[in-house]
Amino acid sequence: MKILLPLLSRQEFDEVFLEEALKGVKEVVLLLVIDTNAMSGEVGFAASEIMQGNQLMEKVKEVIGKKRKKCTEVTEWGDTARKIVNEAKIHKVNQIVLMKQENHYWSQLEEILRNEFKDVAVFEGKKEDLTLEKSSDAKKEEKAEDKT
Repeated sequence: MKILLPLLSRQEFDEVFLEEALKGVKEVVLLLVIDTNAMSGEVGFAASEIMQGNQLMEKVKEVIGKKRKKCTEVTEWGDTARKIVNEAKIHKVNQIVLMKQENHYWSQLEEILRNEFKDVAVFEGKKEDLTLEKSSDAKKEEKAEDKT
């Protein structure tokens, strides 16, 4: 299985999350989106965000490498939701895997992704009680596979 793992915040650098997200996965596409609409417009702010994002990507890539999974890094500029959907299609991933975020953009982002991509997995909770919420399409596919 091939997944797209967008790095939306530092929450994705969590060993329990990565352990669960990588189960059964052979290849990971790490995506860092520099969303200029969400930034204050200051060059220093953008440069700082890019640097922090690249550091996060390197840390997550290191964990993925230790699990012996193939990993591709992608950095894109633009609207976060559009870039996630486009990269998922370009890289022909089976699933988009997300860590639920606690901000005002989250519900809109999740809705767009679930409407435009068939399999979205959302992990939520703290390390001790991490849970997975799959899209309804993915649940239907799993039930169909179980019957065969």
